[in-house]
Amino acid sequence: MSKTALTWTQEMDKRAESLVDLRRDFHRYPELSFEERRTAEIIAERLHTAGLEVNTGVGGTTGVVGILHGDKPGRTIAWRADIDALPLTEILDAPFTSGKPGVMHACGHDGHTAIGITLAEILAARRADLTGTAVFIFQPAEEIFAGAKPMIEAGVLDNPHVEQVYGLHLTTQTPAGHVTVRPGPSMASADFFDIEVTGQGGHGAYPHLSIDPITVAANILLGMQNLVSRETAAQETAVLTVGQITAGTKHNIIPASAIMKGSLRTFNPEVRTQIVERLGSFITNIAYAYQAEAHLSFQGEGCPTVINHPEETAFVHRCACDELGQGAVTEGNTVMASDDMSLFLEHRPGCYFRVGIGAAGGPSKPHHAPEFEMNEAGLPVGLRVALNVMLNALAAGT
Repeated sequence: MSKTALTWTQEMDKRAESLVDLRRDFHRYPELSFEERRTAEIIAERLHTAGLEVNTGVGGTTGVVGILHGDKPGRTIAWRADIDALPLTEILDAPFTSGKPGVMHACGHDGHTAIGITLAEILAARRADLTGTAVFIFQPAEEIFAGAKPMIEAGVLDNPHVEQVYGLHLTTQTPAGHVTVRPGPSMASADFFDIEVTGQGGHGAYPHLSIDPITVAANILLGMQNLVSRETAAQETAVLTVGQITAGTKHNIIPASAIMKGSLRTFNPEVRTQIVERLGSFITNIAYAYQAEAHLSFQGEGCPTVINHPEETAFVHRCACDELGQGAVTEGNTVMASDDMSLFLEHRPGCYFRVGIGAAGGPSKPHHAPEFEMNEAGLPVGLRVALNVMLNALAAGT
């Protein structure tokens, strides 16, 4: 294993400007989960022009898959990139600021998509030198953890049979020019839940004639933290957050119901199962103590922990060091954010690594925030490492 050969480096250099332009185009025209029609059309067109076999509408979604057969026999390796945006109104002042009110790329998926397309085009340009088959999976709806499962069920890892799967996530928490590659649990699981508290409405002046669901919701909110601080082992990590409480219509009316929306994040599957099972009985019993009722429901199946496979993670680490030098590559910390790349890694060995797009000076802009801003100097860094990973993975054992 060594640094990417000069011929491949030249292919990257030729596309340095177009890589940024492509990312800015996606940023200008963001699309929400399962609405990524323009994005999918551009992906499919670029891949088709590059000579890949292209499948659209994969799994009944806006997902796109491109298959590139090298002229030399070898393994089949997949590269996955997510493509959806978020329901936020951007405040960045730039020529490529989101042109769609209330929608923006605030997590780097525009960069992931641009890197994935450019990576496919580079490999296709030198198909004669390419070993094996590269499968490019452009996945919708990562932000709602709903895009990976239907694509996997549609056979993206089976036709052709993928041996390993890789991908990257851009992050403002790491400076541009640096990469973090962490074995084992890397990103937390996520489960989104709703709690409906039912009481008895009435006049605010006569609470004794009512059953106040807001009081019940408040006690559930405060008490549920005991599931983390007193029922979860201290060496484990879990975050239980309520992000929304909705109830009532007026100052002096006790409402009949209250809705709570929250999330649970952990790294240990056993801790995840423990809290999920305990949360239901906990909220029911708290509500009962206040003569109310409470019902817990979860949105879908949730998102498992991203767990990088040891051998493939060590391989990516070597590839990154070869490209960037050992000083630019670290293990990094675990991340409480979640990603349904975890589902791909449950089905195939692989690694999901993180590439810095942090600001050169001053504090970095947070993800999932209207002020999110990417340091585009990180884009070619991600492309370099991705290319070295794919070339070496495809050629391994030949």
